[in-house]
Amino acid sequence: MDIIKVTGITILAAIIGALPLGLVNLSVLHSAYQSYRKTALKIAHGASWIEVLYGLLALLAGTVISGAIEDRPVFKYIAVLVPLLVGLFFLFKRVARPEVPDARQGYLKGVVLNLLSVQVLLYWIVAVTWLKTNYLPELTPMLVVVFVTSLWLGKMGVLWLYARFSKRIMSRSVFLARNINRIIGIVLIISGLIQFMK
Repeated sequence: MDIIKVTGITILAAIIGALPLGLVNLSVLHSAYQSYRKTALKIAHGASWIEVLYGLLALLAGTVISGAIEDRPVFKYIAVLVPLLVGLFFLFKRVARPEVPDARQGYLKGVVLNLLSVQVLLYWIVAVTWLKTNYLPELTPMLVVVFVTSLWLGKMGVLWLYARFSKRIMSRSVFLARNINRIIGIVLIISGLIQFMK
């Protein structure tokens, strides 16, 4: 029964964390909209594995990580500066002539974009704290495997849906389709500013 509960709750937590339009979702949408579905799914795969890493870190060392972030201001500066600089790059990046992307670059892009999303790690620290309180009093190897698998399924499922319905979503938002790089840049800058204000 614990396994069924942990599976359902973890998938739900992953879906809630993955649904809002963020860096990864926007990139998956953009690639799939340009008919590069394979690249979009590679971005999704790369991002999903980083999500698993964040979830595992939160599960095994969440208290230590949050304490280290609070005690060492350098982590706060990094969490502010990196998204701001990358956001400015995307904001002023020229729109290049479309080229068929390399699927391997798609995987790396997914990894990098989710690594830049520090708020994802913070989300999983909060989510895992709640999970531990209610559903994971004891961490058995089996429950860790169930948690990791469920997390991956939830994240990958949402990103697959974004790729699957990209044409419908993007065609209804001409502004989104034309200004995807600027939007990614603004999202990054806002995330950096939010980290600064915390």
